[in-house]
Amino acid sequence: MSAHTPCMLMVGETPFDNDGAPETVIGGTGQFENHAIAVAIDFKNAPGMREANARRMVACWNALDGLHDDALGGGWTAAGMNAYAKGLEEKLRVMHDLLLAIKKLDDRNDIADHDEGVPCTSAEFDEVMASVCEVLKGGAT
Repeated sequence: MSAHTPCMLMVGETPFDNDGAPETVIGGTGQFENHAIAVAIDFKNAPGMREANARRMVACWNALDGLHDDALGGGWTAAGMNAYAKGLEEKLRVMHDLLLAIKKLDDRNDIADHDEGVPCTSAEFDEVMASVCEVLKGGAT
Protein backbone atom coordinates (compact mmCIF):
# COMPACT_ATOMS: atom_id res chain seq x y z
CA MET A 1 0.00 0.00 0.00
CA SER A 2 1.12 3.53 -0.57
CA ALA A 3 1.55 6.12 2.15
CA HIS A 4 -1.61 7.66 3.59
CA THR A 5 -2.43 10.71 5.68
CA PRO A 6 -0.84 9.86 9.06
CA CYS A 7 -3.51 11.06 11.46
CA MET A 8 -6.92 10.40 12.92
CA LEU A 9 -9.84 11.58 10.78
CA MET A 10 -12.99 13.57 11.46
CA VAL A 11 -16.27 14.19 9.66
CA GLY A 12 -17.12 17.70 8.56
CA GLU A 13 -20.17 19.04 6.79
CA THR A 14 -20.09 21.45 3.88
CA PRO A 15 -23.39 22.94 2.78
CA PHE A 16 -22.98 22.41 -0.97
CA ASP A 17 -20.50 21.14 -3.50
CA ASN A 18 -20.13 22.44 -7.05
CA ASP A 19 -23.44 20.84 -8.07
CA GLY A 20 -25.37 22.50 -5.24
CA ALA A 21 -25.91 19.21 -3.37
CA PRO A 22 -24.85 18.83 0.26
CA GLU A 23 -21.75 16.77 0.91
CA THR A 24 -19.92 15.37 3.88
CA VAL A 25 -16.15 15.80 3.94
CA ILE A 26 -13.81 13.36 5.67
CA GLY A 27 -10.69 15.22 6.69
CA GLY A 28 -7.54 15.00 8.72
CA THR A 29 -6.88 16.24 12.24
CA GLY A 30 -3.99 18.12 13.80
CA GLN A 31 -1.49 19.41 11.27
CA PHE A 32 -3.60 17.77 8.52
CA GLU A 33 -6.83 19.49 9.62
CA ASN A 34 -7.28 21.27 6.28
CA HIS A 35 -6.68 18.15 4.20
CA ALA A 36 -9.79 16.56 2.69
CA ILE A 37 -9.37 12.80 2.48
CA ALA A 38 -12.72 11.92 0.91
CA VAL A 39 -16.11 13.39 0.15
CA ALA A 40 -19.37 11.50 0.68
CA ILE A 41 -22.10 12.59 -1.70
CA ASP A 42 -25.79 12.77 -0.89
CA PHE A 43 -28.00 9.73 -1.44
CA LYS A 44 -31.25 11.11 -2.84
CA ASN A 45 -33.29 8.09 -1.78
CA ALA A 46 -31.76 7.60 1.69
CA PRO A 47 -31.47 10.82 3.69
CA GLY A 48 -28.90 10.57 6.48
CA MET A 49 -26.99 7.72 4.86
CA ARG A 50 -24.29 10.09 3.57
CA GLU A 51 -23.20 11.22 7.01
CA ALA A 52 -23.68 7.76 8.54
CA ASN A 53 -21.40 6.23 5.90
CA ALA A 54 -18.80 8.96 6.41
CA ARG A 55 -18.88 8.47 10.21
CA ARG A 56 -18.47 4.71 9.82
CA MET A 57 -15.48 5.12 7.49
CA VAL A 58 -13.89 7.56 9.96
CA ALA A 59 -14.55 5.20 12.89
CA CYS A 60 -12.87 2.31 11.02
CA TRP A 61 -9.87 4.45 10.03
CA ASN A 62 -9.42 5.76 13.57
CA ALA A 63 -9.82 2.30 15.13
CA LEU A 64 -6.96 1.03 12.96
CA ASP A 65 -4.68 3.99 13.69
CA GLY A 66 -1.16 2.75 14.33
CA LEU A 67 -1.65 -0.56 12.54
CA HIS A 68 0.91 -1.04 9.77
CA ASP A 69 -0.52 -0.93 6.24
CA ASP A 70 0.98 -4.34 5.45
CA ALA A 71 -1.29 -5.91 8.09
CA LEU A 72 -4.33 -4.41 6.40
CA GLY A 73 -3.15 -5.39 2.93
CA GLY A 74 -2.53 -8.90 4.21
CA GLY A 75 -6.21 -9.34 4.99
CA TRP A 76 -6.32 -8.92 8.74
CA THR A 77 -9.79 -9.47 10.09
CA ALA A 78 -11.35 -8.37 13.36
CA ALA A 79 -10.68 -11.89 14.68
CA GLY A 80 -7.03 -11.68 13.62
CA MET A 81 -6.59 -8.28 15.28
CA ASN A 82 -8.28 -9.61 18.42
CA ALA A 83 -5.85 -12.54 18.54
CA TYR A 84 -2.92 -10.15 18.04
CA ALA A 85 -4.17 -7.91 20.86
CA LYS A 86 -4.58 -10.92 23.17
CA GLY A 87 -0.98 -11.89 22.40
CA LEU A 88 0.18 -8.40 23.35
CA GLU A 89 -1.85 -8.58 26.57
CA GLU A 90 -0.22 -11.90 27.42
CA LYS A 91 3.24 -10.50 26.71
CA LEU A 92 2.44 -7.55 28.99
CA ARG A 93 1.31 -9.96 31.73
CA VAL A 94 4.54 -11.97 31.41
CA MET A 95 6.68 -8.80 31.56
CA HIS A 96 4.72 -7.62 34.62
CA ASP A 97 5.41 -10.94 36.36
CA LEU A 98 9.11 -10.75 35.45
CA LEU A 99 9.40 -7.20 36.81
CA LEU A 100 7.78 -8.37 40.06
CA ALA A 101 10.33 -11.21 40.24
CA ILE A 102 13.17 -8.70 39.81
CA LYS A 103 11.64 -6.47 42.51
CA LYS A 104 11.48 -9.46 44.90
CA LEU A 105 15.16 -10.19 44.23
CA ASP A 106 15.99 -6.55 44.86
CA ASP A 107 13.94 -6.50 48.07
CA ARG A 108 16.00 -9.47 49.33
CA ASN A 109 19.22 -7.67 48.32
CA ASP A 110 19.96 -10.45 45.81
CA ILE A 111 20.84 -7.87 43.14
CA ALA A 112 24.19 -6.10 43.49
CA ASP A 113 24.22 -2.30 43.44
CA HIS A 114 25.20 -1.41 39.88
CA ASP A 115 26.65 1.89 41.12
CA GLU A 116 29.40 -0.16 42.72
CA GLY A 117 30.09 -1.93 39.41
CA VAL A 118 29.62 -5.35 40.92
CA PRO A 119 27.75 -7.76 38.64
CA CYS A 120 24.95 -9.84 40.07
CA THR A 121 25.94 -13.48 40.29
CA SER A 122 22.69 -14.93 41.60
CA ALA A 123 21.51 -17.96 39.60
CA GLU A 124 17.91 -16.93 40.29
CA PHE A 125 18.60 -13.45 38.89
CA ASP A 126 20.28 -14.96 35.81
CA GLU A 127 17.20 -17.14 35.23
CA VAL A 128 14.82 -14.16 35.48
CA MET A 129 17.02 -12.09 33.15
CA ALA A 130 17.11 -14.94 30.60
CA SER A 131 13.30 -14.89 30.62
CA VAL A 132 13.29 -11.11 30.18
CA CYS A 133 15.61 -11.43 27.17
CA GLU A 134 13.39 -14.15 25.68
CA VAL A 135 10.29 -11.93 25.98
CA LEU A 136 12.11 -8.95 24.50
CA LYS A 137 13.15 -11.11 21.52
CA GLY A 138 9.49 -12.00 21.02
CA GLY A 139 9.72 -15.64 22.00
CA ALA A 140 7.50 -15.75 25.08
CA THR A 141 3.92 -14.85 24.23
